[in-house]
Amino acid sequence: MNPSEFDIIILGGGLVGLTAANLCAQQGFSVALVERQEPHLTWDDNHFDIRCSAISKASQIIFQEMGVWDAIATERVSAYQRMHVWDALGFGEITFDAAEVGEADLGHIIENRVMQKALWENAKQSTHVHFYVPAKPMALQVEPEHVFLTLNDQTNLKAKLIIGADGGHSWLREFMNIESKQQDYQQSALVATVSTELSHQQTAWQRFLPEGPIAFLPLNSGKSKQPNQPNFSSIVWSSTTEKTKALMALTDKEFCEELAHAIDYRLGHVLSTAERRDFSLSRLHAKRYIANRVALIGDAIHVIHPLAGQGVNLGLGDAQKLVETLSLANKCASDIGGHLILRKYERARKGQILSTLMAMDFLNRAFAREDTLSLGLRSIGLNFIDKTVFLKKKMVLQAMGL
Repeated sequence: MNPSEFDIIILGGGLVGLTAANLCAQQGFSVALVERQEPHLTWDDNHFDIRCSAISKASQIIFQEMGVWDAIATERVSAYQRMHVWDALGFGEITFDAAEVGEADLGHIIENRVMQKALWENAKQSTHVHFYVPAKPMALQVEPEHVFLTLNDQTNLKAKLIIGADGGHSWLREFMNIESKQQDYQQSALVATVSTELSHQQTAWQRFLPEGPIAFLPLNSGKSKQPNQPNFSSIVWSSTTEKTKALMALTDKEFCEELAHAIDYRLGHVLSTAERRDFSLSRLHAKRYIANRVALIGDAIHVIHPLAGQGVNLGLGDAQKLVETLSLANKCASDIGGHLILRKYERARKGQILSTLMAMDFLNRAFAREDTLSLGLRSIGLNFIDKTVFLKKKMVLQAMGL
């Protein structure tokens, strides 16, 4: 069969893949988007998506430039002005405040389904994006000037470049034999939506426990029709696999009591919890981000610890930088799938990704130590940064991607 021809094939219709597709369409590239399943685009507004992400200012700007931010904000977003972090075993505490850097907020907590819907519908409206859903890649042939992809229904696609945004278990990364360094953290993360006795004060709360950090991320009820709105938070509790299994086995009442104690009752008692889910935590970093006519983005390159909520932001940054590189190449009449062009993208992203991976590993290990010296150093360090304005500003701007 004659293949359908495009400029770019994108594997994966998650947040990062859809962002790449929309950005490519903005630049006039024709895109084939291959995704395994249709997303759910309708839901009950009285319930939150269990999957939420902390979206940085830099990521917000990407959404704004794509023209999807208004659709996201109209649906439901939760701005947070402050972030308070403290050590359960020591005396160190630090508060980051948007006002200290002249911003209205530090970022937004947004349900993944809200972003998915806005990105999906925006791409559907574009004449440049063609959807192959549901579909799975089966075989790939890389030629000097094109790639040929065969799908499970025997559809054949041809393009100058194929982008893998297909997650931590990336089919494209494995097919191209791109090695990756992986590490099991021996931890699991428990996520849920809870309501609390006291207001979250539009603040993200994070306490470092010996087994791992617990975070309460503020949620705005938005479109919910409930008459007396409780104080909702999305929680992420990272702990040992054994501890997480024990938490999952508790009744809702027992879990709420354990949760309130873990966060030191900063938000009073935890009144209720929705469905709980857990997933194992691991680290992954691809040794190469590119191959001949192949580029990887998002979790296909990097999977990091969720303690700072930077995974999605890193992936969106990958998509932006890759499409920016491709656009510049196209304007210069260069081959968008050429090695030298793709190498520019890899060099531009590798430094930030490596530094973020190392920072997350360092924090996770540092706060797990319980010896007296480590406790003292952590406490002194947190309190010193909290009182040092220029250091706090630098850390806040870094986290915001500005």
